[in-house]
Order: sequence, then structure tokens, then C-alpha cells
Amino acid sequence: MMMPLMKHSPMKHSLRRSSRLCASIVSLVCVAGLLLLSACSRGRSGHTSYEVNGGVSRGGSFRVNMLRGNPNGLDPVIISSKLADDIAMQIYDRLITFDSNLVVQPELARSWDISDNGLTYVFHVRNDVSFHDDACFPNGVGRRMTAHDVAYSLARCCDTRTRSVAYWVFKDKVVGANEAFERSRSLPAETPLSVSGIRALDDSTLSIDLSRAYAPFLLQLSNALGCVVPREAVRHYGRDFFRHPVGTGPFRFVFWKDDHEMVLERNPRYWDIDESGNRLPYLDSLRFSFITDDKVQFQEFIAGNLEESFSIPNEMFPVLFDMETKRPRKTYPFVIQQRPAMLTWFVDFLCTRAPFDNVDVRRAFAYAIDRDKLVRYVLRNAPFAPAHHGITPPVMSGYDIDSIEGIRFNEQRARDCLRRAGYPEGRGFPEITFSVYPEPRLLQTAEAIQAMLTQTLNVKVKLQVVQFAQLLDMAEAGKLQMWGTRWYGDYPDVENYLSLLDGSLVPSDSTQPSYPNSTRYDNPTMNRLLAEAVATVDERRRLQLYAQAERYATADSPCLLLFYEMHYRLLQPYVRNYPLDAMNRMYLKRVWFSW
Repeated sequence: MMMPLMKHSPMKHSLRRSSRLCASIVSLVCVAGLLLLSACSRGRSGHTSYEVNGGVSRGGSFRVNMLRGNPNGLDPVIISSKLADDIAMQIYDRLITFDSNLVVQPELARSWDISDNGLTYVFHVRNDVSFHDDACFPNGVGRRMTAHDVAYSLARCCDTRTRSVAYWVFKDKVVGANEAFERSRSLPAETPLSVSGIRALDDSTLSIDLSRAYAPFLLQLSNALGCVVPREAVRHYGRDFFRHPVGTGPFRFVFWKDDHEMVLERNPRYWDIDESGNRLPYLDSLRFSFITDDKVQFQEFIAGNLEESFSIPNEMFPVLFDMETKRPRKTYPFVIQQRPAMLTWFVDFLCTRAPFDNVDVRRAFAYAIDRDKLVRYVLRNAPFAPAHHGITPPVMSGYDIDSIEGIRFNEQRARDCLRRAGYPEGRGFPEITFSVYPEPRLLQTAEAIQAMLTQTLNVKVKLQVVQFAQLLDMAEAGKLQMWGTRWYGDYPDVENYLSLLDGSLVPSDSTQPSYPNSTRYDNPTMNRLLAEAVATVDERRRLQLYAQAERYATADSPCLLLFYEMHYRLLQPYVRNYPLDAMNRMYLKRVWFSW
């Protein structure tokens, strides 16, 4: 049972709890080095590897835990979480990818051309790529992938029969996408959907025609929706395809036990080759666990049972790092990586139903939260910064986030807003259900938010813990009042964040899922500015328009902004070639072990 952090003073309680924990934590860290050294020895004996060209080693199993639990599925068109996308990146390839500096690089597309007016994209697709060997193919041998498979995969994003959450990327942009979406409602189950603006000109050439210029479109294809699948697998596994993915990626699916483990193994016929002529990937297998307690994950890492531990328990941060500088306190027997993240944490409101259809209620809640205290005392100063601006994190090159004035803690303004909404001193305000998924930092933050809202506004907030995949489904279906979440950038463009608040993406039918705008917020001025921005080729002007749109949305508070994240990743000392980028992409096909 979750309880508020305090009755009168949440921060004092938090500090007392921290001091009680420190003694045991310090003891743990003092022995961590010895534990890790012995664990590394055990880890070496469990891995079989051998050196190949260029001084790298092949072999070994990379063990990683996914703190958010099970993915909601691994069919690319239903992927709506960073968790699922991380796993999908190992199984599937996409037309484009990014390097560690988030610069666009080719993947399944060798190259591409974009017309001067920004309306036609032509991709020159690789002809040396095969799908994974799988029972869906004759004799179990994967066939060659062609541009026709890319067209088929992208068309599935516009198909109502697939339960797609990716249609928003194509809606009102790709020629024929809207018509295809409606036509799919009446197509027989076995009939594949075609979109007139997505055409395979031959086996190696794909053309996509847009009805209007949309500057971030190329980057959007790097998202999970751009993963290429074979129609044989979709037909063979039917409704279960989301649990038995087949792609062209560096690893192939083997096994998935809910809440326990997923196993992928090396694709021996993978097309990509390194600079020394070695066929990728280097690792033999990947093993994903789904422990949702970050302290248990940290212990498993220290015990040598995981190759990485992404994120650090709040209680551990002041022990491992100086809280002011965020630098490690000393040299540890493991590698610490850190980088400002393309990630913002926030609380969403359902803006189409009472009480959050009232902008003054949303603003009251936003003014009632002391983000500085959340960051410093609840989260031990681990985040990059409190979210005192907009929803876009401060890592986008050239974007003036300081020009966006966010809503900061102000008790009097919070109470004034609630009074204007018709609830003076909280009287008559209905009890609110605040839904969260069982992520440790989110739970701790939610408890503090619950207490602050009660203390400042005299409103009752009930916490509800929902499994991550279920929370996503409920949020998109409009079945939640208020829920805690975060948004990882799928691609490095401000539009990726502002699309979360783009009213043009909200379905007219309230019974239909709304993705990515789960708040269903709709401000015509913000929508117009965003539409003008994405159609603007000049980057400087586009960023200015983005900022104008974000200022409107921030003032309306469709979401309660919390903090901008800092990435921390711990690696075992033998892990090589695994850089940390602002998107924390789990790019494992070039990782190897050095014994």
C-alpha cells in the first residue's frame, strides 16, 4: 500500500528516510568493489568468446534488465513505448538509423533522395538482406527482403486491422493514407492493404509521396513504425505475431516468458559487416529480464548477473555521486556513463472530461507542485533539471528553451486558479485517481505529488498502480483521469514532443484510441503554429515556430511537467563499444566483451 511521503512536511520526512538508509547503503557500496571483482570472474567463466579481425571478440550473452516490465508487444505497428522499441531495435532493421551523435545514417536504405519541394522521398533499398530463418517460411529459411516488404510494412501502419498506433505519422501527410485507413475497415482479413503514396518501384527502390511538406518525416521513419516485417510471419502467426516477431535485424527471437525473461540469439546471416570484415553482431545472444525494482536490478548488477544497469536507485545517487556536480565520488570497479537525456517526465491530464477539461484546474495542479523539492529531495538531485520550461527537454540543438516560460510552484496562484474553477479551498472538488506504473522513481514522485496537491489545494488524490502496458492502453483509450508518464524522443526533433499535444491527431470519435496525444488536448492556435513549423524548410524559422507553439501549450497545462532527465548507465568493465547517447538507444549489434 502506497502512502503519502508526509502529513505536514514531505521533504523533512524524505530527508529523515534518506538518513536512515544511508548507513546500510554506504556499507553496500563499500563492499561493492569486492563483490563486483569476484562477480566479474564468475562472469568470465560463463562466457565463451574468441578474437576475430580487428582485435575484437565474438561470443557471450549480454544480460540486461527492463525496469518497466514486459513490452506491450513486438509488432512494430503497436509499439508505443521505449521499452518495446529497445527490444525491437535488436530484432528489426529500419530504413534509417542514427550514430551516437544522433546524426542520420543509412540502414536498410543505402541512400535516399528528397525532392526540392519536400513532397517525394525515394529510398534505394539494400538487396543483400534476408529475413530471419523461421517456421513461417518454406523449409524454415528466411527469404530475401525487398522494397515491396518495406511498402507492405509501412502500409500496415495505416491498417485498422493491425491495431496500429502509428497511423498518426501518415495521417494527412502521405498521399492515400487517409483513404487506406478507412478502406481497411472493410477489407477481408487476408487481404494486404496498399497505400497509393507508398510504392515499391522495383525490388530495390521505394517511393513515398507526401500531400504536404513535413520536415521531420524522414526522422519519423527511424521510429519502431519503420521496422520491416515479412507478410509470411504476419499471416502465419496471426494475432500472435506481436509475441513472435520476425525481422531482418542482428538478433532473432527465441523465447518470451511474461514477467520473467526474453531471449534473442545471434542472426548468423545478418547483412552488416564491420570495418575489419567481421559479420555483425559480435554477441551470441541477448537475455532480457523484467525486474521492476531498481534496487534489485542494482544488486543483480553488483552480483555480476547483468552486463548493464540503466538508472540508479534514488537512495544510491548521493553515495555514488556528488549531488551538486553529479560527478562520481571516486573511481569504481565498473564503468559509469552519464549524459543529459532526450527525456521529460510529466503527468498527463485527460483534457476532454471534468475536472481537467477546465484549464484553471490544470493550472492549479501545475502551480501546486514544487519541482525543485521533487528533484533535490525525492530524486536526490539525479535529474538534469526541474522542468521549469516546456515539454521539450533542453538538449535540442539550436532550440531556445529559455524562451518558454513554464509554470513554477506558487501556492497562492494554485489556490486562486482552483477558486476560479469553482472550487474555493478545494470544496466540492471530486476525488482524483492518479494512475502510475510500478517504476520506482515514478512511484516515489507520485507519492510526493499526492501529498503536495493535498497540502496546497486540499484535494483528495488516490494513487492507482497499473502495469505499464495496461496503463498505455488505458491512457490511449481515454480511460484515465491523470497519469504519470515520460516521453523519450523517438527522433531528435522538437516536433516529436509537440506532437504529444497536437490536437489535429485527436480522433473525432472519442471511443477511438488517441496516440500520441493521449491527453486529447486541442488548441487551434497551437495546432496551426505546429503545422506551419513542420512545413517550413528553413530550420531557424521552424525552431521559432516550434517555440511559439510550445508557449501556447505550456500555458494551457495539458500536462503537469516534472523534470528533465539525466541518463546514468553502469556497465561491467569488460563491455566494449556501447556509447550512451541522449536517446539511450540500446544499440547492441556492435557490443563486444574484452576479457
